[in-house]
Amino acid sequence: MLNYNFHENLEEVHQKHDSGAALHRWGNNTRDIVIKEPKRRVRFATNLPKLNNDAAAMPRTKQQLTDLKIPFHVIKDCTQDFSERNFIRKGGYGKVYIGILTWTSHVNRLVAVKRLDVTGFQGNKEFRTEVTMLSEYQHKNIITLIGFCDDNNEMILVYEYAIHGSLDKYLSDSTMAYTLPWHIILKICVGVASALDYLHNQVAEKHRIIHRDVKSANILLDANWNAKLSDFGLARIGLANQQNTFVITNPAGTYGYIDPQYERTGFLTKESDIYSFGVVLFEVMCGRLACVFNYHDERRFLHHLAQIRYKNGELDKIINHRIKIESNTRSLSKFSAIAYQCLHKTREERPTSAEILIQLKEALKIQINNG
Repeated sequence: MLNYNFHENLEEVHQKHDSGAALHRWGNNTRDIVIKEPKRRVRFATNLPKLNNDAAAMPRTKQQLTDLKIPFHVIKDCTQDFSERNFIRKGGYGKVYIGILTWTSHVNRLVAVKRLDVTGFQGNKEFRTEVTMLSEYQHKNIITLIGFCDDNNEMILVYEYAIHGSLDKYLSDSTMAYTLPWHIILKICVGVASALDYLHNQVAEKHRIIHRDVKSANILLDANWNAKLSDFGLARIGLANQQNTFVITNPAGTYGYIDPQYERTGFLTKESDIYSFGVVLFEVMCGRLACVFNYHDERRFLHHLAQIRYKNGELDKIINHRIKIESNTRSLSKFSAIAYQCLHKTREERPTSAEILIQLKEALKIQINNG
C-alpha cells in the first residue's frame, strides 16, 4: 500500500544515492558531492531551512485519498486489460493507455492511465509525489488527477484525457507540423503561464511549488485547446520566503530545458521553471523542439541558437514561416521579448511567472484585436 509519509532527510538521500556519490565536508556549513556519472563536484550550503515536503502537500483529509483510490480490476476493465489497442505512448517511468472509466461518479469517462514501472525506484518516488501534488492542488491549467491505484504494488495514475495530446507533437510530427494558429499558440502559452503563477505564488501563503520539468511534452491540450501542465513527479515544495527554495545535488529535468544555473550549482529556485518555460516559448515560435539538432555541422540546443539570433537582431531567420505571416508584429515582438528574458543567465534578471502572464495576455490581446 502507498506510504504517505514522504519526507526524506536530504543527507540520507545523498548517502543512499546509487550513482556512487561521495561526500566531502567543507567546514560546518558546506559540502561537496562528487557524482561519478557524470563526474562533477557541487558545493552547497547545508544550513538552509529544511522543508516539510509531506505536510504542505498532503490532502486535507484521509477520506480524500480513499475517494481517489481505484481498484485494480476497475482499471483493467477500463483499459481492456492494458491492451495494445489502448496504448498511447511510453514515457520515462512507464506506459500510458487510453481508457473509458466507470467508477463512482464517473460514467464512461475518457481517461488517460499511466502505469509506472514497479521495479524502478525513481518511478516509485514520482508516483508518490504526483499523488500528493495533484490530490491537493487544482487549477484549470493543471491536469486533473481522477484517481490512483496501489493494489498489489501497482503504481497507476488516472488523469483526465487531453484529447489533443501534448504540445510537442505539433512540433515534431511532420504530418501535424504547425497546424496551430498563432492565437491558439498564444492561448496555450497564457495557460501554462497561469499554471506556473499558481504554483509559484498562489498555492498557499507560506510555500510554493517548483515543477522542475516544464517542457512541451508535459503540456497537454484539451478539446478547447486549453493547456494542462502535467507530470509532477519531479516537483518540489519550498518556502515562499526562501530564496533558494530547495537544494538538489543531482539536478533533475530534461536536457535542452533545464536551467544552466541550477544544473551548475545544484540550487533550485522558481526561476528554474521560468528558464524552462522560456525554452518552450522559443519552441512554439520557431516551430522546432528544444532537443539537439545540427546547425552548421554542430550539435546545439535551440535555446543557444535563439539567444544568439535574438542578440544579433536575426530572430526572424529562425521564426516559423507561418507565424511570421499570420502574427501581428507587435504581438510577436512582445512574445519574443518575454521569451528572451526568461533565458537570462542570472535568475535575478528573469521575469516572474506573474509578469510573464501579463505580457503574454497582452500579446494575445494585440493579436486578437490585430494591433
